[in-house]
Amino acid sequence: MGSYIAVDLGASSGRLILGTLNNKTLELKELYRFENGGIELFDCLYWDILYLYNEIIEGLKKFTDSHGNRIDGIGIDTWGVDFVLLDRNDELVGLPHHYRDQRTDNMIKEIAKVVPKMEIYKKTGIQFSRINSLTQLFSMVFHNSPQLEIAHTFLLTPDFLNFLLTGRKCSEYTIATTTQLYNSINKNWAYELIEKFSLNKNWFSEIIQPGTIIGTILPMVNNKTGLAEKTKIIAPGSHDTASAIAAVPVLEKIYKKRKWAYISSGTWSLMGIETDTPIINKKAFQYNFTNEGGISNTIRFLKNLTGMWIIQECKRIWNENGKDVNWNQIDQKAKNADPFKFYINPDDPAFISPLNMVESIRNYCKKHRQDIPETIGEISRTIFESLAFRYRQIFINIEEILQDTIKALFIVGGGSKNGLLNQFAASSLNIPVFAGPIEATAIGNILTQAMANGKIKSLQELRKIVRNSFEIDKFLPQKHDQWQNKFHEYLSYTGQKSN
Repeated sequence: MGSYIAVDLGASSGRLILGTLNNKTLELKELYRFENGGIELFDCLYWDILYLYNEIIEGLKKFTDSHGNRIDGIGIDTWGVDFVLLDRNDELVGLPHHYRDQRTDNMIKEIAKVVPKMEIYKKTGIQFSRINSLTQLFSMVFHNSPQLEIAHTFLLTPDFLNFLLTGRKCSEYTIATTTQLYNSINKNWAYELIEKFSLNKNWFSEIIQPGTIIGTILPMVNNKTGLAEKTKIIAPGSHDTASAIAAVPVLEKIYKKRKWAYISSGTWSLMGIETDTPIINKKAFQYNFTNEGGISNTIRFLKNLTGMWIIQECKRIWNENGKDVNWNQIDQKAKNADPFKFYINPDDPAFISPLNMVESIRNYCKKHRQDIPETIGEISRTIFESLAFRYRQIFINIEEILQDTIKALFIVGGGSKNGLLNQFAASSLNIPVFAGPIEATAIGNILTQAMANGKIKSLQELRKIVRNSFEIDKFLPQKHDQWQNKFHEYLSYTGQKSN
């Protein structure tokens, strides 16, 4: 039924994955992997976007060297919100900033002086965050960036890479909705807001749906890679979370829409539900939920939470200090540590980008009048338990907004490998948890490309292929009464309410 390449770019690494669809099952093969990360210059943090383009070209060369020059489609997905600006000659006006760059500090309150937050939310349905494209762009306006004077085109990261491959400037729907500049009611750019924030509405390109064939590769790409001249570049859910949620292996005969929730678990944890229309009301605004676009005209109603970032940073610090621990050892040490001794709020600003995450956790516990975790096991268990409690907070919010009960949680992405956290989530939420597939983003990317080529007819058929192709683990609640009691202790020690 066809072969496709998913170009899956994350904040710390990028990969090209070959997917072969045959007899309604999908097989994956990693073709190429490379590192990614921010580059610090003076006080700013940037992406090396042309390095990413070169690595994509290198990966495509690897494919043609080993598999020949024909492929049924190539699709790119990345993280959200970050962008490039081009001048009238389609040249970069500067290096694109990383979403963790400090230029957006204190910008949300400045944004609210221009347009009230509720007015913005009613139009966009997007949660307020310092990383949003709107916040980044307005920081440039606020600081009188000279780049704005010569800017001619705004393209989000995957849209710019698609432009380099095809020569076509367009913005894929799911990635466009992450900007906080997309009107989720009118289903187009929020031109009124764009102009109120002193931005140029002509910068913003045509919006296309996932599953659109963007075009064929440029001659220079054909020359560099050896791919066939008419090789198609196809828009998947260009926001990596959109592709990941498409690959949630839910069987809707058992769990109807709005009766199941998901977590796309990686550096971030994106927790929410799938719905047909945006949920924009006072409660959703109060709890700072977001309405992002999904595959097949769905909406991802979700909350963007800190995920595995904290434990990833701790592992880096431990290894730099000679501890040399792997993930299995970290999980085992956490499992052996005493439960419910220390608590953190994973979304506290102290954990956004500290120099030393281990010390930040210890300082947080000290500040909140707790004992201080010392060992790898204590710190790791603190992180995993606190994440599970944070999930419970958001779970309660979702049920309150829906005025309904969630019956199951699906965890997809790299974080779904962590069986201990999966079990903690099931026990904390008191519902079954289904974990996997790990490669949900690449799977959703590839199968959306197959939809574009007419090989898959619906999102339900896509998810059936996922269930047929990949092993899914199930976790049932354990000792929920104990987790329920300790949840209130967690809230008390971290100085939070249930939201």
